[in-house]
Amino acid sequence: MEAEKRRRALGFARAGLLPVFFGGFMNLVFERERYDKERIQGKNRIFFWGRTLAGGDWWKNLYTLLLLIGTSVMYAVVPEVWLTNNFPPVGITFIVLTKILVTMAISAWILSALTDPGIIPRNEAPPEDLPEVIPSGHVAVKDVVINDVDVQLSYCRTCKIWRPPRSSHCRVCDNCVEIFDHHCQWLGNCVGSRNYGAFFLFVLHTQLLSLFTLAGSIAYLVLFTNQTAEERDVSGSQAFSIILSESPAAVGLVSAIICFLVILMFGPLLAVHTRLLLTNKTTKEHLTKKIWADGKPYDDEQGWKHCKTVLCSERRESTMWKSYQPTEVDPEAEDTLLELGTDEKAPAKDEEDVEITVEDEKDVEITVDDENNVEDAVDSTEPFEHHSADLSTTLQPTPP
Repeated sequence: MEAEKRRRALGFARAGLLPVFFGGFMNLVFERERYDKERIQGKNRIFFWGRTLAGGDWWKNLYTLLLLIGTSVMYAVVPEVWLTNNFPPVGITFIVLTKILVTMAISAWILSALTDPGIIPRNEAPPEDLPEVIPSGHVAVKDVVINDVDVQLSYCRTCKIWRPPRSSHCRVCDNCVEIFDHHCQWLGNCVGSRNYGAFFLFVLHTQLLSLFTLAGSIAYLVLFTNQTAEERDVSGSQAFSIILSESPAAVGLVSAIICFLVILMFGPLLAVHTRLLLTNKTTKEHLTKKIWADGKPYDDEQGWKHCKTVLCSERRESTMWKSYQPTEVDPEAEDTLLELGTDEKAPAKDEEDVEITVEDEKDVEITVDDENNVEDAVDSTEPFEHHSADLSTTLQPTPP
């Protein structure tokens, strides 16, 4: 029990405390693992000599970083300096809070935008149990049993795999992602099993940073205006006009406006993902109203327990690393193993106990900017905590 508590505490430090302060920077500079360019067959890009992996529209994350750093610099060179010189306790308090939060936000940005979100390796050839002919506009579906729950697995034509539950193919990155949540425009990367915790921390820290920067900017404008009004014996509105025209106070006003807009966008996004985190749902499941009629084939943790699992657990190794070695399995049982790298041998399939159907193909790509800007358009499917599966094969065409 004590060992488990120590392990949890260490996990929290490594996945919660250290990353938000230094983890992203340490990952960027000191990461020993390297991503293998040969394994990445989609649109993801490798940077920094294999240390980082970005999404298909990776340049969008630069806009986010520029906005984050630019606003922080504007606040630091004008409101922060004035507050420190004229009201030291207030100025120093805001310096400490904002510098900690900007470090945490950038670190979380690195861990979410420049990391493998959970890409599932492609197969070189289609699985043997795939029907030889799949009509255009249809998708093959295989019925299996995972953890005593009946589940349908969809076939991905691009990756040539039966996608595990809760995974999807992202058209932007052109890869299947484990526990796919959404493709984030702020990060230019998918959010999945390996970077959801960092994504949540990025949204949380950015929101807190914006709140404190806005508060500091408003305090600067109000105190500076009052001081000018007293010194020149003018009204508040006149004093405000004076400081805007005769001092760099306009910089503080711009930083306040930017932070206010970020709060409006990230506030609802943080609220939505807090709820999803507590209820163990993905954005895609929330938007498509996914219902597991026969029960959930994965560990349905709820509340604080799931928060600790997502935010305080060490991330598994990436299947895109050069050092990653998939576990060799018995060829007869290989197609029944649904968990990447598992060494569990599922029972060999019974040829009379499998069903593969062909249904209308409904590909869904979920791209999220904020809670009000959601596009439907990548492949669907769905954690990756499966074990054995009972399989079967008949072909049942579904009318379009």
